Amino acid sequence: MESSSKGRMIGALGLTTDELRLLGSIACLTGSRPGGGYHIATDVRDADICIVNADDYSAMSKWRYLSVGANPPVMVLYTATKPADPSQNYILRPFGPSRLLALLDKISTKIRESAEVWKIPVESKQLQACAGAPQTRALVIDDSLTVLKQLGIELQKLNIQADCAETGEAGLNMLLYSQYDIIFLDIVLPGTDGYQICKSIRKNPKTRLTPVVLLSSKSSAFDRVRGKLAGCNEYLTKPVDYKDFRSVVDKYVKTDVPVDFLL
Repeated sequence: MESSSKGRMIGALGLTTDELRLLGSIACLTGSRPGGGYHIATDVRDADICIVNADDYSAMSKWRYLSVGANPPVMVLYTATKPADPSQNYILRPFGPSRLLALLDKISTKIRESAEVWKIPVESKQLQACAGAPQTRALVIDDSLTVLKQLGIELQKLNIQADCAETGEAGLNMLLYSQYDIIFLDIVLPGTDGYQICKSIRKNPKTRLTPVVLLSSKSSAFDRVRGKLAGCNEYLTKPVDYKDFRSVVDKYVKTDVPVDFLL
């Protein structure tokens, strides 16, 4: 999936004829905007942003199939009823062009910021030479771009592929289709908190043994005990200390990168 040099590609699943017409109008109106506007993708797999009818079972099924891919587009759900998870990108029907455009612009800005965060250079030629394709995968569930950047850099140095999710629900969905060697999970998340997400991970036979590291700005004994009761293996306090982070990774994940590469 690559965004157009002149704007974002928009896909749609389950929209009505009138809503598709509205989307086309927005594309026409924004085409001459500085920095580029929006364009309708002929194939939803080429989209940067996908608008999905949450009330259409077929549309949601197609989205779930699409989301298994390597670079699925950001999803915008639209519904006639109150959204079940308001932390996601929702718009209620009926909606006009101004509301939809405002949401698309908000998401487009977030995509651009996330892309900048994940532009992580390899800092050592020696590391680049020894590190082939990552064999180990980590899932980082956190809504903070700062934390995603910090952990992404450190995991890349260890030749660990890092996937990210900004909500617990999105993280659980990723765990349905992918296998991870370790999970870093923030406690304070939009929607369901990290404690409940950790319990869900432990209830799933596929992930019940996967190491879970809770992340929190709180370091009290009560919070640590609550994390253990939820099923976590480790508890790191934010901002994450490098030595503590490396100690946790070495405890649960085999890495082939010598320590002196990372100092």
